[in-house]
Amino acid sequence: MIEVTGTRQKDASLSRSRPPCEQVAELVWSVPVDCPFPVRFTFSYLLANAVGEFVVVDPGWSSATGHAHLMAGIEYAGLDSKSMVGVVITHFHPDHLGAAFELADMHGAWLAMHPRESDFFADVGLDELIERERAFLVSCGLPSDILNGVLLHPEQYLGMFPGVRPSSLKVHHGSAIPLAGRDITIVWTPGHTAGHICLLDHDSRLVLTGDHVLPGITPNIGAEANEPDRDAVAEYFASLEAVAVWDAWEVCPAHEYRFRGLAERCRELRDHHLERGLEVRTALADNPGATAWDIAQILTWSRGWNSLDGHNLRAAVAETRSHLNHIAATGLRTLDAERAHAGID
Repeated sequence: MIEVTGTRQKDASLSRSRPPCEQVAELVWSVPVDCPFPVRFTFSYLLANAVGEFVVVDPGWSSATGHAHLMAGIEYAGLDSKSMVGVVITHFHPDHLGAAFELADMHGAWLAMHPRESDFFADVGLDELIERERAFLVSCGLPSDILNGVLLHPEQYLGMFPGVRPSSLKVHHGSAIPLAGRDITIVWTPGHTAGHICLLDHDSRLVLTGDHVLPGITPNIGAEANEPDRDAVAEYFASLEAVAVWDAWEVCPAHEYRFRGLAERCRELRDHHLERGLEVRTALADNPGATAWDIAQILTWSRGWNSLDGHNLRAAVAETRSHLNHIAATGLRTLDAERAHAGID
């Protein structure tokens, strides 16, 4: 079992109340920022150095309320927003990246993300992004009446991703975050998205996991419109193995609560997706040639298929597509064969 270290965060999660700003370690603070998804909050992290310079990790959803939460957190930490030198994005989802561009512009800070996230926005107009998403959902088999209810309209897209553009600083696996006097490096962890990153704070022995590893929620491992045939499942298994080695460090996720026991949680997440893969394999064997939309309706969803709509429906179909991509890459193996391939005893 994992050890809960963010007890006040977990209490707030259970009571559906607002979690507090907290000092996690020397020169590290967590700040909850409102978002309209069921997770309700994204934890932004403030990483500072001895002279008060700091970076913000995942500033969260773009809204006046969210900005006020972040500024209150900076004040709580005793930091001056004028000393913000950088903004780091673990991945491009709007509850992490939404406020990043305006925040970086406002404070003259650099903006960092992995190239596979940053390039998602490079030289691509809004109309092309939406058309790419439409083509992806059609390829997953969504009927036209469902498609129109899932596809974002231009004004919705702009509301979720205001001012999107490639980042000013591209970080890679092993890159150091340019914060003077601090030893903070990047681990590239594709799976949840193609360019997802985690941060290692070597000074405080913290792992900032974004959405890669969460203590109670199983992150969605979904195919994406710009790389529809990517084997995200295989990437996710490799990425779980890559971070499990920091088992003794405290985990600072973007949602829910802090914990220790990273290796155990990684095993749980691998097992979940292995079981999900078996379920998809069985459904596909019984329904040869079925689309992701067809298969998704057969699978077991925690809240039931009929409860899914909008973002959650799209996420379920995208994850099913990822497992179908994995099957296309590996074949209809048994669960034992898949476990052996993933290096699991």
